[in-house]
Amino acid sequence: HTWCNFEEQGLLPYQDISFANNKTSLLEGACSKIMDEQQCNGETGCAWRLPPGYSKTSHAPTDCPAAAAVAFWEQQVLQQSSGMDNLGGFNIGLLLSFTFMWIATYLIIFQGVASSGKVVYVTALLPYFALGAFLIRALTLPNASVGLRFFLVPDFSKLLDPVVWLRAVNQIFYSLGVGFGSIIAFASYGDKKDDFVGNAVKVSIINCATSILAGFVVFPILGYLALEMGEVDPCITGNDINQLKDIGLSGSGLAFIAFPIAMSRMPLPFFWAFLFFIMLLCLGIDSQFAVVESVMTVIHDSGITGKMPKPALSGILCLVSWVFGLIFVTKGGIYWFNTFDYYVCVIAMFLVTALECIGLMWVNEDAWEDFTTKVREFTGISFGNITKILWKFVDPVLLLGLCCSAFMSFDIMKARSSEPYPAGAGYLPEWSIYVGWKLGLLPIFAGIIVFIFIPPGDDDARSPTALINRDEDEE
Repeated sequence: HTWCNFEEQGLLPYQDISFANNKTSLLEGACSKIMDEQQCNGETGCAWRLPPGYSKTSHAPTDCPAAAAVAFWEQQVLQQSSGMDNLGGFNIGLLLSFTFMWIATYLIIFQGVASSGKVVYVTALLPYFALGAFLIRALTLPNASVGLRFFLVPDFSKLLDPVVWLRAVNQIFYSLGVGFGSIIAFASYGDKKDDFVGNAVKVSIINCATSILAGFVVFPILGYLALEMGEVDPCITGNDINQLKDIGLSGSGLAFIAFPIAMSRMPLPFFWAFLFFIMLLCLGIDSQFAVVESVMTVIHDSGITGKMPKPALSGILCLVSWVFGLIFVTKGGIYWFNTFDYYVCVIAMFLVTALECIGLMWVNEDAWEDFTTKVREFTGISFGNITKILWKFVDPVLLLGLCCSAFMSFDIMKARSSEPYPAGAGYLPEWSIYVGWKLGLLPIFAGIIVFIFIPPGDDDARSPTALINRDEDEE
């Protein structure tokens, strides 16, 4: 039963009750908890003996925005099936949107960086204007200080949690694009005389500064949301945005549930919603064509496609990607999407960057000297011993340690305890674990196969020194 449809008794203090089973409201989670303990009857409602130290209260909210947002996202937008093993056919709305975005991606990249380089001025700069507008509005919202306090005041006990470190590294890798190849692909089109060392430092600083700016936008809005939700949910006091975790504070839950609730309760909600989703569209298409461009650059530069023109190559890449992505726009697609999201980069991303360090510092003893000589020649910048120590010892050890830590949790998505939707978040069969790990290990085995079976142009073609010298010859 849903608590916002009728008056229902509750317990105070609520923080002593677990809400693990909640789907539509925190009070329903409390009732589910008590029903599990055989203290609540599903037909007559929640009725129990008052435990010591508790007081009884009744609450009859007039609306239930969290339940409405969750229902709209899961039932109307996703049309979510019961589980991963039930694709349920195509979601026509998502299929059309998915197709449109791949057509747009093709039109952006079909001429290579000559076309995508112009589009990026809009897709990269527009989100900053949107963030600026949201920042002004967010800082003037009621209860914004609660969100800012949550954002700025550290909880040092979390530093002892290895999961926090793993998620932090994942975040910085994703936001910077390290290990995906897109930065290297785009940099390869630049002038060798450019200050690429300075550019790398600037990109890192801008990236981290943007993340901090986004934090000053997101958390005040969540503080405001906690205040608004407190008016309809007695389990939310408005003093701690942690109480919002049951309506989604990460991934799709943050973008499509928590934020829309907050914006719907602001003045001029249509304007803020339009601005927010335009920003998401720009960020999404930026990431999409950057990844495709990097793949196209590798295939084109390898020469395996012969003299195939870039418009034809980009068309084939977009078509193949569209076909492989069709599973994501089925009614069970959200489960497959989450499987890819959780598993695909869990190891490969760290291993790729570790191998980059090992290849430069360990495989060929002359590679480091050749590399630093070229950097000094092109930019006038010299790398010191600190950089050498970091790249040769510290970074590989940390990255390989992260690879090992990924195996600490075999069932990353908690498939074995999953329940079919709508009773639970959605059923994930046992085989989803093995599919996920195969997806995670596939890039590694693919790289090994390519290295072994695709012959190089000459004996030293794969060495870092050969690549550096080849670049000099091409210049």
